[in-house]
Amino acid sequence: MVEARGRAAPGVVRRGCGCGNGVPAAVLAGPAGEAGSAVTGVEDGWMWMAALADGRRYLQLTIDVASASLPPKRALGDYCSARFRAVEAATPFLRDAEPVGEPYARTSTAVLNEVVAGDDWIRVGDAAMAVDPLSGNGIFQALSSALQAPAVVATLRHDPHRAALARQFHSRRIEHLFHRFARIGRDFYAQELRWPQAPFWAARRGWPDAQPLHATVMPETVRVARGPVVCEGRIVEADVVVTPDQPLGVWQVDGLAVAPILAALRAEEGSALDKVRGEAVLCARFGLELARAAGLLAWMRAQNWLI
Repeated sequence: MVEARGRAAPGVVRRGCGCGNGVPAAVLAGPAGEAGSAVTGVEDGWMWMAALADGRRYLQLTIDVASASLPPKRALGDYCSARFRAVEAATPFLRDAEPVGEPYARTSTAVLNEVVAGDDWIRVGDAAMAVDPLSGNGIFQALSSALQAPAVVATLRHDPHRAALARQFHSRRIEHLFHRFARIGRDFYAQELRWPQAPFWAARRGWPDAQPLHATVMPETVRVARGPVVCEGRIVEADVVVTPDQPLGVWQVDGLAVAPILAALRAEEGSALDKVRGEAVLCARFGLELARAAGLLAWMRAQNWLI
């Protein structure tokens, strides 16, 4: 069973949770026109607005559930109208438009599920972990977890002796992406400089931690380890190159397994291998054409695997 019902999926046991986001939103209808969208910050949150060419308009406000006070549901319409009409950026989305239905409130808090895979089920997308929407990584996360799901499912069904490895692969990747996207979101929030001490912005510019989005990589911090990878539609174990910035490991680049290549280059002259000698090793040991060898060597140097 693949659980893909998003944030509404039942049985969520939260392992990690970001700052609580409340999202009152409204749907409007107006004359047809040019499609467009906009995002703007306000002291207690941020607004997202979108217009479709057929005249439909969507407006939502993200605020902090701990410090904000939303009105009762019956007063939500007046609340949303007043908030959006007070912001100049929302004017084009409100012009000549009337509400459709009742405004509603949802949550967009970043959430990481405690368990995302079992022997005969997995969670994907927002059912596994949901990110803060400001940084715009939600669709990427959903697609990423969905794309790895078939290999995990196939391994669980057909290779039960590797079930634990498949669950580990899925769980580690979900957790890794959760923290990476959380730091991307943190850096987005830090760009708002008008209200740094306001409760909404102060909480989000410091969550989840102070670690940089990309960790520093030096040749001495790069190592080879065993890890789960996707191979021919199954999860198997292979040698991968692990770095502070890629803790899950890199298995292949341009269709080439990089762990044995890195080991061969290091065996020659350590990390300070000159370009000509490095290309010669790749051509002789791995049968690569010169252009492909040069490209791979340049990529490894750009990642600080080699000096």
